[in-house]
Amino acid sequence: MTKKKHFHLGVGAIVSFQSKFIHPHDLRDDHFPDRPKGHRLVDAVVVRRELKMINHVETKCVVVHHEDFKDDNDEYQEIWCSEEHIKVQKEGNPEGFFDQFDPKKEDETGKETEEEDVEMQMKVGKRASVDPSGFDDPLRPREGRDLMWRNINMTLEGKSDNKNKKLLDSVWGDVPKKQVSHSVEKVSAIVSSEVSSIFSQRLWVIYASNLGHSHHGPEWKREDELLNILAGRVASNGNIKISYDIRLNNYSVNPTRMEVRNKIAFVAQDDSLQITATPREAIRFSAKLRLPGTMTDEALDNLTDCMLDELGLTQCADVLVGGALLKGISGGERKRTSVGVELVTQPALVFLDEPTSGLDSHNALQLCQLLKKVANAGSSVLFTIHQPSSEIFTSFDSLILLNEGRVMYQGLIPDVPGDFGHKGYKCPKHYNPADHIMHVAVKNSVQMLEDAGFFPKDTRNIAEPFESNETDNKDPLGITRSGRDVDQAPTPGLASQTQALFAREVRNLYRNTHALKARTAMTLVISLVIGCLFWQVADLDFSQFINAQSTFASLLMALMANVFATTLPSLVAFPEERPVFLREYSTNHYSVISYFASRLTMELIVNGVQVTVSTFLTYFMVGFHIEYWVLWTASYLLACASSALGVMVGSATESATTAIELLPAVFMPQILFSGFFIPPELIPDWLAWITYICPLTYGVRILLAGEFGGDRCAGIPPPQNSCDKILQNAGADEDDVWWYYLVLLVLFVVFRFLGLFILKKKASKFY
Repeated sequence: MTKKKHFHLGVGAIVSFQSKFIHPHDLRDDHFPDRPKGHRLVDAVVVRRELKMINHVETKCVVVHHEDFKDDNDEYQEIWCSEEHIKVQKEGNPEGFFDQFDPKKEDETGKETEEEDVEMQMKVGKRASVDPSGFDDPLRPREGRDLMWRNINMTLEGKSDNKNKKLLDSVWGDVPKKQVSHSVEKVSAIVSSEVSSIFSQRLWVIYASNLGHSHHGPEWKREDELLNILAGRVASNGNIKISYDIRLNNYSVNPTRMEVRNKIAFVAQDDSLQITATPREAIRFSAKLRLPGTMTDEALDNLTDCMLDELGLTQCADVLVGGALLKGISGGERKRTSVGVELVTQPALVFLDEPTSGLDSHNALQLCQLLKKVANAGSSVLFTIHQPSSEIFTSFDSLILLNEGRVMYQGLIPDVPGDFGHKGYKCPKHYNPADHIMHVAVKNSVQMLEDAGFFPKDTRNIAEPFESNETDNKDPLGITRSGRDVDQAPTPGLASQTQALFAREVRNLYRNTHALKARTAMTLVISLVIGCLFWQVADLDFSQFINAQSTFASLLMALMANVFATTLPSLVAFPEERPVFLREYSTNHYSVISYFASRLTMELIVNGVQVTVSTFLTYFMVGFHIEYWVLWTASYLLACASSALGVMVGSATESATTAIELLPAVFMPQILFSGFFIPPELIPDWLAWITYICPLTYGVRILLAGEFGGDRCAGIPPPQNSCDKILQNAGADEDDVWWYYLVLLVLFVVFRFLGLFILKKKASKFY
């Protein structure tokens, strides 16, 4: 009978299997002449592949997967631990280290008690996986990627009187996936052919000095630009010219392509999180939309709790992230939340732009230790850093040092002091190596450093890039098509994405009470002012043209109040949320359609409430004779069409400041072409077309036909009949009212789709 076992392999490790047990005593060490040096076999199992769950195995214990000894459902694997680790475990386990794997020690029922499970989790400090696929463990092993680059050049082209400036000059390097250190072949009677290898892991960091800048331009952080190029966040544009040769698993890739970018976990230097979300909600939201849709809520909660615990965010897990006008968590906690949002997908490539900025030494070290665990799980981790402490610096595996846009040094961290010493720049005792190499790079000229042996040339023997085909079971990125990789698993569909986004919009609405109160107060105040100013003016005698004209003005102002109250928030909403949207879209959280659909649903609800408040006040205070449902319907359609226009303009801008500066361009044409200030027949022909794209024009005509049409001016002789004059001057016709409704609806749809198109084009650029 297949049983579930939990093996205690060391601090921070649980391996949970559904397996057929093979006791280690039946497989002696002498069966393995090529075993890992200094390690002993402590477990050998035939694992049900689809049920296998590996949470995390510390480097003291390694897992060997035998890919050749398997069938469709099972595969053979071994667990090897260092002699020192086994000795420590034996001392802490009087019953014997191997006995903990013995199925005879289990209950007669074949099940571990709940108390034993809890005790095991407390010893290890990890939660057992509850998801059959193992996706609820952020540190589960995953397929790595070999990232290699060479000839990366970035040039700032000068004007006619200036020379070009090299920001990056023939930069080269690589971040390999887990490297082969041992191999085991032909295990006696069990493995019939070559088996998988045992791996070591690396954590890479980019360090830079002499951050050059133009005398007439901004400062350039060379290491940040290198990271952005590798992550596909920047490309040639204007006077910036970029060229490169970047490969994943030796497949040439263009990192700016969306299908490449969304497979790279990228944590920017500036945090872009929803200010009304909590760290728990932000991490869970990312996991829900980016991991397989089959994951249960329990598995998502388990994953979120595990990530919060790893990041040290448990104490502030339910505190709002906050922003400029909303108090929330600290800057360091916000940075760690940004990291957690990306790590929940168990990515193969992790890029971080100065992740320790804003963190104290303890939290910075804790974050680096987490990144080390991510590297141990199989990810290739690469990040930039400034002024690391000695403890943090020595926790890295490999270093890429840039100086004036060139590779000054590249190699292992333990080799740094010796290499610099051999070149005549010995690091003093009790001195931070990171500070020493920065001091050397800054205080010496490039020529002196070249003479000392720095700035190595790229001497790697690199083969021609592969070409993808169906027979090698690889996609164009060199990624295995089969397997339980999260890249291959189906994520939630459009409906689930829209539902999750709408739920977040609802939380944002009731948590960010400042914005909600401001919109409500603005609607109330403007409506009350209009009502008081035009108090019962619609009940006056229309035989006097001034009374009819005043009623026209009150209708126009009532509509303008709705347009202003609904368009302004829509105009600035997208620029304000642009960083969050671009980060989430570029990392494959959701589609533009689902984002637009959730925003639209919320806008329709809020617009309906605002229009109801506004029309209710003005209708009774001004004393309109038009039926209330006509006033509400026309005002609501106008509000929706105008907000769609605001969304379209806002989608084209990159900041709220720019959007507000465009506000007159959105409102003034609508007021001028409404028919109140100048009759349509007096508008020049070359400007008359603007009338047809102004939503306010059609809203005004609907209300004028309802207020001044019919029997409103019955009995008044033609010379004094103000109703006909008002309708004629505004170009309104009672028989065309249904056309006006239809045009408002069409404008709403057209502006929305244009906004969707613009936003999609903007999102396809760089974050």
